[in-house]
Amino acid sequence: MRRIVFSLLVFMAISANAQWSVVSTQNVGLSGRLHAYNSTLFLYGAFSGFHVYKSVDEGASWTDMISSFPYDVYYMYNFNNQIFALTGQAGKIIYASSDGGVTWSQKSSFQTVTGNGGLVWMTSDGNKLYAVSNRKSFYTSINDGLNWTETIISNAAGNMSCFAAAGNTMVSVIVGVGAMVSIDGGQTWAINNPTNPALTITYVINFNNSVYGISSGSGVFKFNASTNTWESLSIGLPDALSFQISKAFLKQANALYIATIGFLDSKVSIFKSTDNGLLWTPYTTTGLPILNAATSSTSVAFTTQNMFLYDSKNNIATLYKIANSATKLQSVSNQNTSLFELNQNFPNPFSSITNISFNLTKSMHVKLKVYDINAKEMLTLVDEMKPVGAYNIACNMNGFTKGIYFYKLEAGQFLETKSMILK
Repeated sequence: MRRIVFSLLVFMAISANAQWSVVSTQNVGLSGRLHAYNSTLFLYGAFSGFHVYKSVDEGASWTDMISSFPYDVYYMYNFNNQIFALTGQAGKIIYASSDGGVTWSQKSSFQTVTGNGGLVWMTSDGNKLYAVSNRKSFYTSINDGLNWTETIISNAAGNMSCFAAAGNTMVSVIVGVGAMVSIDGGQTWAINNPTNPALTITYVINFNNSVYGISSGSGVFKFNASTNTWESLSIGLPDALSFQISKAFLKQANALYIATIGFLDSKVSIFKSTDNGLLWTPYTTTGLPILNAATSSTSVAFTTQNMFLYDSKNNIATLYKIANSATKLQSVSNQNTSLFELNQNFPNPFSSITNISFNLTKSMHVKLKVYDINAKEMLTLVDEMKPVGAYNIACNMNGFTKGIYFYKLEAGQFLETKSMILK
């Protein structure tokens, strides 16, 4: 028990000491956007003319690099060790940098976009690169943005604002409509939003080869292509019908982040999940004032060291930062991982029985125990010497109270804890 208390204290100490601080007042206007590539931070937008600022010292100082582009920059995106920038003429020319933003050159251009629109967004599914228009079409590239193929969503009842893909599953967010979904690689499309409760998808991303989205209320959803439905993943988040509005949704390494803003008080709340959205925990907002309600996913960025948030109101801009605690926690949990691997239980959530698997690369004494949310020991599944090999342990929690539990594996000096949900 002593070790699990120590682990919790490490987490609590990091959380308690971390707080947001003002790092800059560099102003790029109300619609300003942040972008990060490793340790380089970009801030771009229109305030007293269009600017693209770059910082290599975590936001302390900035250099305007707008002269690197012949046109304004509308959106930036990282893919295959390159930074892509949608520029000029409503975003019909793409520039790219392969040296972290030091030098830029034209990658490709688009003469026309169906519906007389422009490109406003870029994303990928890990293999293909997508450029998304503000009308009814998106473009796909299989050669790092050199050549593109247009796909038109002919039955879209409005203009696109966001797009995500995971293999043959594609989700286009249509203004005023919500999600239009294709599960056949873009051949056919149908409006498909969460139904319980009835909400509208407003923003989507690809995370771990699945499409995740946020809704018109508070809540996170994952699209299940096999059932053609949205699954709610909102344990720990404000109720979907509360006065909390989901505004920012993004991923960083193995974690998901969502920021909600109070409809009545404009107070921001930030939540984080490290288990694919199954459980959300509050992320500190200490040091943040009341933010402008326009805060969005493009207002947040991560460098290798810090998480940044840009806010602008009354023509005054503020850039806040906080040390990226995800990096610190990763170094604690991954020590000696060459000795064994603990996997996420399956199924999860589960109704009575789930399976917990782990791999040993060295013979050692192993303890596998289950705890409740108050760190009270509930079950001992394994407590003995185990030889090298792969193990799959059945965990029977029939009769236990529904809720969140944790399972902890100790092997030698190694310790790892994961969460699971009994429904």
